Amino acid sequence: MFKSARWRSEKSKIKAVFKLQFRATQVPQLGVEALFLSVVPADVGKPTVKLEKAWLEGGSYYWENAVYETVKFVQDPKSGKINDRIYHFIVSKGASKAGLVGEVSIDFADYAEATKPSSVSLPLKNSNSGAVLHVSVPFLSLIYVFHRLFNEVQKMFFPRLLIFSVLES
Repeated sequence: MFKSARWRSEKSKIKAVFKLQFRATQVPQLGVEALFLSVVPADVGKPTVKLEKAWLEGGSYYWENAVYETVKFVQDPKSGKINDRIYHFIVSKGASKAGLVGEVSIDFADYAEATKPSSVSLPLKNSNSGAVLHVSVPFLSLIYVFHRLFNEVQKMFFPRLLIFSVLES
């Protein structure tokens, strides 16, 4: 009897690298000269990146180093919808939970198809100070652009032939 081969999942997996830059404004005088920032994927629950101290300059805190975060998306090929990838950014005065200033969340799926840099200003939750975290999200890596181009070419020239991309895993 003939058994058909098992195919991979119909969903495409896409890797993208985001370069993130952070700045906090409207932060009240906390009695500290520096703030810390942690990047936490919602599905992992533990920080993937902990930024060092941001220094107070003119009423705003600036983190000098950018964060390069690799995000793995799952896209449904029929609907084209990219599943949510929520990340939390936690701002604190130190390593302890007592030093929490506030946190914000971003769904990177909203920026997966962005072609222009964007900047988001989000008020810190769990903060009674009215502090705002500004996140700059520049154009994402060419991995996603290559993947989309490859899929379009595949659909045009090989509509009935199933070809797996090198980027799908």
